[in-house]
Amino acid sequence: MLFRSKYSVLSASALVLALSVPAAQASPYRSSSPSMYVFGGVGMSDFSWQERDVRYSFGDGSLSDVEVDEQSSAARIGFGLPVGENLAFEMGYVNLGDLTASGFSDGSQVLNNGYSAGRVDIDGSLDALFIGLRLQTPAKEPIGLYARMGIAAWEFDGRVEDSSRRGEFLVEGSDPYLGAGMRLAVARNADIQVGYDYYVFDDDRSIDMSADVVSVDFVLRF
Repeated sequence: MLFRSKYSVLSASALVLALSVPAAQASPYRSSSPSMYVFGGVGMSDFSWQERDVRYSFGDGSLSDVEVDEQSSAARIGFGLPVGENLAFEMGYVNLGDLTASGFSDGSQVLNNGYSAGRVDIDGSLDALFIGLRLQTPAKEPIGLYARMGIAAWEFDGRVEDSSRRGEFLVEGSDPYLGAGMRLAVARNADIQVGYDYYVFDDDRSIDMSADVVSVDFVLRF
């Protein structure tokens, strides 16, 4: 009777262990093996582009009453290649949004190829290709943190228009970026992440500004 009781307990334990294996395999989170991922999302950009920056980049000494719109929407897409649980290479494209400014010229520099008297409008967009590293807590965990850093090859292009002429401009450069955020697993192979990124734009000649970007991304793992 005692042997039968022990046998029954042993059988029940074996059954519990057998049932626990497929239960663990059916976890809503991914396995511990690092996997390639793609990501994309939208956000908001806040540029450090003030009146003095407009005068520095586009002024001819005749501008006054300069107004700047330094906030815009942003979007990005990219992919990552893990090289371990806590490190991945990332590459992608980011559209940081549009920058606009307006002011009035007194026309005092028109003979020096400056602005004609009247309103002056400046409209441009800024985007970049980026490559960098991502440091992260293991992706197998349902909630995690990450930090990113790398280099962004950026392009700022647009138009300048005064009361008599219209021209285009293009400024390019390569500068570092930094970022950090939090992710939440929403499926076995998918995350939602919320992050902050800081970009620098300085071509050492005509552009010297930065951008703070807050974004929400969807991440799909393979």
